[in-house]
Amino acid sequence: MGRSVLLPYLPILSLIIGAAGCADAPHDNALDPLSPSFKNSGVLSGLVTVRNQSAGIPGATVTILDQGIFQKTDDNGRFSFSQVGAGSLTLACSKDGFVPDTQRIRIDPGAASEASFSLNGIPVVSDPSIITHKVDQYYPSPQYFVQISASVTDPNGIADIDTVWFSVDTLAYPMTYSISSRHFETTIYKYDFPTNSIQWLVGRSLLIRSRDHLGAVGTSPAFHVTRIIEDAATPTYPTSIHSDTTGSQPLLQWAPSSATFNYSYTLEMARDDAGNETTVWVKAGVNSFFSQFQFTVDDAGGQLLPGNYVWRISVVDDFGNSARSKGAFFTVR
Repeated sequence: MGRSVLLPYLPILSLIIGAAGCADAPHDNALDPLSPSFKNSGVLSGLVTVRNQSAGIPGATVTILDQGIFQKTDDNGRFSFSQVGAGSLTLACSKDGFVPDTQRIRIDPGAASEASFSLNGIPVVSDPSIITHKVDQYYPSPQYFVQISASVTDPNGIADIDTVWFSVDTLAYPMTYSISSRHFETTIYKYDFPTNSIQWLVGRSLLIRSRDHLGAVGTSPAFHVTRIIEDAATPTYPTSIHSDTTGSQPLLQWAPSSATFNYSYTLEMARDDAGNETTVWVKAGVNSFFSQFQFTVDDAGGQLLPGNYVWRISVVDDFGNSARSKGAFFTVR
């Protein structure tokens, strides 16, 4: 009787399984590069805010430099790109009044990514002003000076302002903040200018600049000197020329200015105690047609106490430029 031989079955099963494995497997995963639904792109969104603040910046432009596409932020400072090619990209963000910024970001296929910008605001300098003054005096010579001011703000807050200065040609003059006027101000005398004269400023383009703590610089619109007044009015009564003595309500008189532009007068009265002057009365806006004015302390009949006094008269134009007379000394009995 012959013997039957049983063949091993495992190799046969392996062949069957191997043959089945050679068939193409379906590619349904959208992240699989071989899948028909695969997209080599992602979604990018984000927020643009003011540095050190939570406020969003509307209307900022966010650009993907590598792909040449951009979006504007909405009213809340948000932006969104629905189809962004995957890879390492460079984003740029810009908005007028802010320092532009860039950053690198990686976009993965099929993924949602986020990016944010915190922009540094550039200081804003507005309402620049320069007012010229001439002050006549007995010694040594007439004094000339200018008062300069401007409003300076910063999107990041007033505390971000580091330096403010007045600029003309290559010269720079520091300015300081005035709590009363809420402006940055400076007073510059004639001897601080070339030629020892404020006339040097005439015709020159003047600027005020501000720098923040990160070095961003804002510049005002250019402005100019409007006028330097030379022709003041001259007190004629009471004065020390004739050792005038008056009552408690003197009638102030003067020789008018020969200026042809629009102007008004400002009258000032001070008590003189051995050379120490204390202002007791100021009357601004006196019509240029006048050549005399009845003094009263409070425009309601107030009187001067006995003693020594000095009064002055200034010509003031519509821009605030002025020329003030020498002091006229007199005595009240």
